[in-house]
Amino acid sequence: MFFCPHASPRGCSGNRDRLTLRRAAFKVLSVSIPVYFWFPVLGSLGLGFISMNAPPVSDQFMNMFSVGYGGLSLFLSAIYWTHSAVQVPAGLLIDRIGVFRSLLVCIALCVTGSLGPLIQPNDLLLAIVFRLILGVSTGMMFLVLIKIVQILTPLNQVARAQGVQGAAFCLGTMLPYLTLTHAGASGWLAAYCSGVVICAILGACLFRLPLAPLRESRTTADAAQVWHAMKVICTSRHIWFLGCCHGFSYGSLTTVGTWLPTILADTRADSTLEDWAVATSAILLIGTAGRVFSGDASRLMPRQNLIRHVTFCIGVLYALLALANSPVFVLIPALVLALLCGGTYAAIFTLTIDHASPAYVATAVGFMNLLANGMNIMLILVLGNAREFSGGFGPGLGLAALGAVSLCAWGRSIDWQGAAQPP
Repeated sequence: MFFCPHASPRGCSGNRDRLTLRRAAFKVLSVSIPVYFWFPVLGSLGLGFISMNAPPVSDQFMNMFSVGYGGLSLFLSAIYWTHSAVQVPAGLLIDRIGVFRSLLVCIALCVTGSLGPLIQPNDLLLAIVFRLILGVSTGMMFLVLIKIVQILTPLNQVARAQGVQGAAFCLGTMLPYLTLTHAGASGWLAAYCSGVVICAILGACLFRLPLAPLRESRTTADAAQVWHAMKVICTSRHIWFLGCCHGFSYGSLTTVGTWLPTILADTRADSTLEDWAVATSAILLIGTAGRVFSGDASRLMPRQNLIRHVTFCIGVLYALLALANSPVFVLIPALVLALLCGGTYAAIFTLTIDHASPAYVATAVGFMNLLANGMNIMLILVLGNAREFSGGFGPGLGLAALGAVSLCAWGRSIDWQGAAQPP
């Protein structure tokens, strides 16, 4: 019999009723929003937040570490080094051990990478080491979420699910600018602790997933088959092109989120990074909108043409940013850039999945994302070092513009009609 020692039977009955209502509401929500939407969205929100939790309080990290923009760019980009390097081995591991075990590994690594720097907060080398560990976690988690979409989503909903997931990542990159700046002098501590909070939320939702298909999502191929699939994936011109284009779309969003407050502060001498936090978050929100509609945009024209045209426009917008000398002329190209970068997300990932066999989706997406994150790291470092050694971002933005236009020209020579999945 139910017993409540400090309340009347009617009060205890009311508590039971409220608990029942909450459970019923969760069940209704789970039915009305399919799991292949809500869990990847939740995970992508967390990934976006973690990847952008340092730039909003970058001035605090500069003071803590006693470094300039060159040293700061090393710290900020460290998460992308391992996020990039782990993509192929993580893809192979996820395909081998399955999604459920991979999720547990991601959560453990994320908690370690988030709390580790607190051992010695002023030590830049220690912070970079644990930022590298955090990158391993985000790299694996990204592929896990892609795999969940591929396993659980009906074929006619894949493009839309990928677009919504990508939009959630952009929204996550915006949230640190709206939250961490309110932590005052403890913003750096809030940035570190945010990873632990995100892991706790994901861990609580983990067992709401349909675990049976996720536990069975493993390949049993032998070493020769794995090697052959890797060879086909790594030598595919199509995947190389998609990876580099994703580097200029996804990479431009993270680069804008990282350096836009500094670019804007440089154009107005009496302003600080915090003054431009809301403007930067609004630009990232535009990228979110672009990704929401990227599934529909991929139906407007052949996906490879959409990606190529957008990449060319990215190059033009980088050139305009290099010439801008006032906040208005920075914000307008940045706004258009964010919108265009978000619009290619679904096209890039669905094309990559089309060029991979079902057993090696995580591996193919991992290699494509390896290339993209390499481009992302280059953009962050080039712009940071351009600011450090030339006093402005113009030379770095000009170099990025040249790279995007050259990539677009290379894409015109690729035959998409003869492309085939690896065996």
